[in-house]
Amino acid sequence: MQAGSSHHLQTNAKYRNPIMTGIYDILIIGSGFSGLAMGHRLLQEGRRDFLILERDGQLGGTWRDNRYPGCACDVPSHLYSLSGFPKPDWPRRYATHDQIWHYLEHLGQALLTHLRFGAEVQEARFNESDACWHVLLAGGETLRARILVAGLGPLNRPALPDIAGLDRFAGPCFHTMHWPRELSLEGRRVAIIGTGASAIQIVSAIASRVSHLTVFQRSAPWVVPKGDRPYTALAQQAFRRIPGWQRLYRAQLYAFQELRGLAFLYPALMRVVAHFAKRRLARTIPDPTLRTQLTPTHVMGCKRILLSDDYHDTLQRPNVTLVTDPLRQVTPEGLVTEGGQVHAADVLVLATGYQHALIPESPRIHGQGGVTLQELWAGRRSAYLGTAVARMPNFFLLGGPNTGLGHNSVLFMMEAQVHWILQALKAMDRAGARTLCVSDASYRHMETEMSRRSRSTVWQSGCRSWYLDAQGANTALWPGLSAEFWLRTRRFNSRHFILETHDHPIATDPGRYCAGPPPAASGPHG
Repeated sequence: MQAGSSHHLQTNAKYRNPIMTGIYDILIIGSGFSGLAMGHRLLQEGRRDFLILERDGQLGGTWRDNRYPGCACDVPSHLYSLSGFPKPDWPRRYATHDQIWHYLEHLGQALLTHLRFGAEVQEARFNESDACWHVLLAGGETLRARILVAGLGPLNRPALPDIAGLDRFAGPCFHTMHWPRELSLEGRRVAIIGTGASAIQIVSAIASRVSHLTVFQRSAPWVVPKGDRPYTALAQQAFRRIPGWQRLYRAQLYAFQELRGLAFLYPALMRVVAHFAKRRLARTIPDPTLRTQLTPTHVMGCKRILLSDDYHDTLQRPNVTLVTDPLRQVTPEGLVTEGGQVHAADVLVLATGYQHALIPESPRIHGQGGVTLQELWAGRRSAYLGTAVARMPNFFLLGGPNTGLGHNSVLFMMEAQVHWILQALKAMDRAGARTLCVSDASYRHMETEMSRRSRSTVWQSGCRSWYLDAQGANTALWPGLSAEFWLRTRRFNSRHFILETHDHPIATDPGRYCAGPPPAASGPHG
């Protein structure tokens, strides 16, 4: 993901307050890509009685929170955008943080009257008497809605390393998600723990600015060329003016990325890719010691494959040191390895990733009988098509379990989920349904299918990664091609669901959504 300079970050004052009623047809938690995609499709379908709740003072989700140096996307920019909102003037093949953040701001413009900021959801409880979700905000205010959609995002809970003395470090020490806005690195000694996706972007971005950079590596990642390049003005003009050209270009990018997905599903193909990656490493790293340190020992693809055009070159700079000896402790002045070597540092960066497989503690979401999502997921995180959960009526997830990808754009999956949710809502409307909930049998069948299909993929080939939960099950990625997920979400199959019909005619006023008077507002409107 390029560091966003603070000058363009917007404040809540920019946005008009949405019209507040206390009762809505649909409440959406989160204003990242998934929440905005849901909002736009609702508008396109003529559904305007919805509200997007954002706990922060700005929209953007992951791309608001992550703004470290070098932050950029590893999916081609023409794919990492909503299909209904193409952007012909992407400056680069792979967009930087600022470019994506501005694109998100553009998406938010049409949703201003449906966005509420500073609205942190503490709890959501399904009330069986009025068949509505009662959503408690941090200020004590309660909102109600017939439908609840949660786009909580997987990359918002930093994983911090358990290293003795970490809290004793005298200089700035922070996770990449919390990069200080005004931090200057010029002439300073910087240590970075981790060699994942964020780390390799930061290393390449800051090495020329610091006096010395020490990179602590636990295991060598597979790194392949990114092939990033700027788009010429002529290319941007072609995307804008030639009818259908941008759509055709996007389709070509998608097809290429989709073909890469076959190697994750059939490990024999991945071994061929790994062979060429090792040959390239041998050509680009002449130092045999460094080359050995950078040669991965795990199966290619079982952890995230990283894209970079300059990471390996950066590690060969005279002011960069790669350390593979495990860390023993952190001191006020630096870091000490198990071998006793001391590495002085003025700034310590924790590029240690996120707790993707950890069950979110907040908000607490209570379904039928008071059961919580956290309790349902105590054994394993799962969802029907990554979107519906048993015993959670009128509740939908975006970016839920097994909807991530290792080879293509996750926005493609999100848009497929949004389409499926709209089909589910239409099925409710046709049936006059009061509630809709996936059956226990269908829910468990999907969980079993995800387990069975994941076993033969590279993700469960023996290494540990953020794709797997504590039991070693893949709960993050879709164990197939994204095209299959798209096909399976084209239509809503009511046979897998329990639809409870209304016992009274559907009215046309907002009160049809939740019987009884609206709750008293006890907090300020965002």
